[in-house]
Amino acid sequence: MMGRYSPAVALLLVAACGGSSSKAKPKDPRDAELEAAAAKREALLAEQPKSPYETREKTAYRPDERCGQGPYRIETDSLRAHYGEEIEVYACGDHSISGNYRLDVQRKTSDTSERAFGWSRDNEACKGNRATVVDAGTASSSGGSARGGSGPAKKGSAVAPATKLKSRSLTRVGEFTGECKVRSYILDTGYRSWGDVPALEGHLVLDIWSDEPLDLQNLVFVIEKKAVVADMTVERWKKFLDDEDAWHKRYEAFVDGEVAAGRTTLVDMKVKTPPPPPPRIETLPPKPSKNARWIPGYWQYADNDFHWLAGMWDVPPEDVAKELTVHAPSPPPEVRVEQPPEPQPIATAVWTPGQWQWDGRMYVWVPGAWRVPPSRDHRWQPARWSVSVRGGAVFVPGGWHIRIGR
Repeated sequence: MMGRYSPAVALLLVAACGGSSSKAKPKDPRDAELEAAAAKREALLAEQPKSPYETREKTAYRPDERCGQGPYRIETDSLRAHYGEEIEVYACGDHSISGNYRLDVQRKTSDTSERAFGWSRDNEACKGNRATVVDAGTASSSGGSARGGSGPAKKGSAVAPATKLKSRSLTRVGEFTGECKVRSYILDTGYRSWGDVPALEGHLVLDIWSDEPLDLQNLVFVIEKKAVVADMTVERWKKFLDDEDAWHKRYEAFVDGEVAAGRTTLVDMKVKTPPPPPPRIETLPPKPSKNARWIPGYWQYADNDFHWLAGMWDVPPEDVAKELTVHAPSPPPEVRVEQPPEPQPIATAVWTPGQWQWDGRMYVWVPGAWRVPPSRDHRWQPARWSVSVRGGAVFVPGGWHIRIGR
């Protein structure tokens, strides 16, 4: 918060790899160096001056969707605390998320900052990338193409700050009193002053977004406001600031030495993608099986363009094995020959052909769409209709499958 390594970079300590083995491996000479560096870092962290802050407010906000990219907005007012005020924001749930944020402190003059956050994300449930059976049903949408809803949305620099964000406000749940199984830190910033002057006066607007859909199930965003203890004095405050400044100099000297020795890497945490446009409103094709789950489409950013990747139904393999997918009284008409729309949205996109689906009364044609495979080794297996043991035809959804061999 006060040092050189807090605003736009993060530290990645290069650690030795360990593991169990029945056969002892030769000890790497660098292991001792890494262990010594880790011990020194822990000792330095233990010497950090004790924080004079206490939590005043801890409020939770809930997203109203399972999968989404944002931008999501949280608005709050400062505590107007004397001496010091800190604001901490994190996502609390049973899995991690990562993305970007933009903080706008609105006072007499606005102060805006942007930064990336997080190291990993668990979002496979929101991308339709499983190597299991998924239905290629696409969706027409407002402002998009009825032939799969894929295509560019806007152009611009990947790092250009957005001036007006079309954000959706998160629902305020109330005071947060729970425990976090997994905590993904988003923001940690502070403001300081002297005497009776408030450390921060103003309205805070925080926007959060991601370049991929986030899995928001069982997740809340928490904003925690801290203020310097009420009995702080000018003398104690000055001593704390002097001690903290001296500690930061020692810690930064240690980090500089670790970087020079190649034991620590500085990771750039600048925002690399702008906020996505609002999600398209998709018209869902017929549900293909009893337990199918709809995975909404999302925006992918590539070549300075946003491209819409259409949603799809996720069909559990058990539904296919037990013939719980859609039944029709007779086979469908012949498959239509489609010409993929131009241009191809991004270089890695694959055209997935359209298909006939049964809506309970008649066959309806669901157009094809451009989709991005989970990896280079995945190939799209088109949907088909098969003769059912119960008579008529049963739907076998398409999906991504790992290619075996060459």
